[in-house]
Amino acid sequence: MDGRPHLIVLRGNSASGKTTIAAALQRALGRGTANIGQDHFRRVVLREHDTPGADNIGLIAHTIRYCTGRSYNVIAEGIFVADHYRDMLREVIAEHPGPTHVFYLDVPLEETVRRHMARPLGTELPVDKLREWYVPSDTLGVPGEVVLDGAADLATTVQSIRDVIGPVPTRPAAAGARFR
Repeated sequence: MDGRPHLIVLRGNSASGKTTIAAALQRALGRGTANIGQDHFRRVVLREHDTPGADNIGLIAHTIRYCTGRSYNVIAEGIFVADHYRDMLREVIAEHPGPTHVFYLDVPLEETVRRHMARPLGTELPVDKLREWYVPSDTLGVPGEVVLDGAADLATTVQSIRDVIGPVPTRPAAAGARFR
């Protein structure tokens, strides 16, 4: 096993299952895995709209670099619309010294609408907006990018990702650290 931290990029349209998969994958990989969610940085930390050149793009890139530089495995998850995030993602992927894995959840529009209506945000965000934002087959086109069809259940999808990435190193705990 390569002892360098892994970078895992998980992308897809709204309501494709990215956040749920990333959380389950983080739990499966254990401590020492950072989960960097685009929505948290964009919507919560900065309260930004998703626009080209927005500040969250640089903040996410910096956070990925920081975490991998501190030997964390990183899951970067989000819609990461290729038109807005392609350059940043390609840059962090190219400079990452450890194993890198890129996944795109290719979930059909009607399935994302169904999933959207079942979540709390479904009452706040109109379906018309979700349809407007939907970008079919929005892959990055980077070598090794894996397209997942989104039809599998959570456990199967997480296992499929783990099969592709293989074993990941654990990050040593800081001296005197206590986890709760």
